[in-house]
Amino acid sequence: MTYPDLRSDIQSIIQTHGQQGTLIRPTENTGSMGDTKSLGVAGYTIFFIMQAITKKDRQIHEMGLAIPGNVKGFFYHEYPDSITGHGTLTVKAGDKITDKNNKVWRVEQIIGRRKAKTKEIFRTAVLKKIDLDQ
Repeated sequence: MTYPDLRSDIQSIIQTHGQQGTLIRPTENTGSMGDTKSLGVAGYTIFFIMQAITKKDRQIHEMGLAIPGNVKGFFYHEYPDSITGHGTLTVKAGDKITDKNNKVWRVEQIIGRRKAKTKEIFRTAVLKKIDLDQ
């Protein structure tokens, strides 16, 4: 199997069994001298799967991230412009994600970049619910 085939298989699983959401990332426009002209946020369409953290997730427990309100997230290795509508991006710690129920999650930590030989196929992260109505 080729890397594009592996990535396509995983992405198909994520689209079929996951959900569409919006990744929210801060933006900064700078002037010619490097000064900040404006701050804002950008929203990007993504697909992902959320899964409860279980006792089998030893790595997450050892890292101290298995706390109430946290879940695992499964993401594409990168999201192309054809999905985001705003260029290619990868999910990183600190990003915020709005799920299909309009709940907001923060990417606490990327815990895995799953690879086939040397190429990343998908990534996993711990998400923390940050809605005020918890």
